[in-house]
Amino acid sequence: MKNAKLKHVLQIAVLLLLTAVILFPVVRIGRAAPVSAETDTTAPSAPVPAPDVTELQTAAEPQTEDMWLPEIEYDDYTPSAIAQENFHSTVILGNSQAQALSNYGLIRDADFVTRIGLSINQVLTSKSGDAPISQLYGKQYKKAVFIFGENELGWPYPKNFISIYKNVIAKVRELNPGVEIYCQAIFPVTAECSETSKNGITNENVQLFNAAVEEMCGEIGAHFMPVSDAFFDRDGVLPADAAKDGVHFNYDYCKIWAGDLSAYLRQDEQPIETTTDEGVTLE
Repeated sequence: MKNAKLKHVLQIAVLLLLTAVILFPVVRIGRAAPVSAETDTTAPSAPVPAPDVTELQTAAEPQTEDMWLPEIEYDDYTPSAIAQENFHSTVILGNSQAQALSNYGLIRDADFVTRIGLSINQVLTSKSGDAPISQLYGKQYKKAVFIFGENELGWPYPKNFISIYKNVIAKVRELNPGVEIYCQAIFPVTAECSETSKNGITNENVQLFNAAVEEMCGEIGAHFMPVSDAFFDRDGVLPADAAKDGVHFNYDYCKIWAGDLSAYLRQDEQPIETTTDEGVTLE
């Protein structure tokens, strides 16, 4: 009888021991839970939206184009050599090189559709829905000046540049029937810029692309505006004192350029002739 009672007591003891072993981790977890919950709920932060990669890329290229922009506008200065009336009913489309003409206040009677880093393939389309071409909707211009090429010199083939260039010009003509098209030749860069460039901004590429632009103008009946002698030194490159970064003109050279544009856009300019593939001359 005593053995039976002893056996029963031992069974109860073993059962209690097993129960303690099983419940001990649960108690520890239960006690630790508030600490974890407290950590999770301290200073909850709102979800951070993902950055717009497209905008970041646009703002980052080209890397040095914002260094040269003027800090003030020369509102009180109108060079006598720049006939502002030649810019009446004119729109200027282009990159930062073109934007400087507006920033310096050298051309006042034209509308500017320009942007730092703007390439020809960004004129008609935009992921953000505000393509530059939309600024021409509902307006009528007699003259359209195109200033592109610096940002495209790194493209592998000039023919790609010309193909898109033609599409942009065709759209501008569609929006402005009878508009006269003027295409500015790409300007040379300084010798240092040309020799050290890693992005194709070389004087060799400038000549190659300009030849393609001039040929295009002859095909589609546009005015090709060559670069004047003021932008070449004795070695045939942009003078070293013309641009701090070797590409973008300072105020004095922009003033010369504005005078050149004024001369090209003189009001008595007549529509140019276009030669078709069949050799027929059209007016």
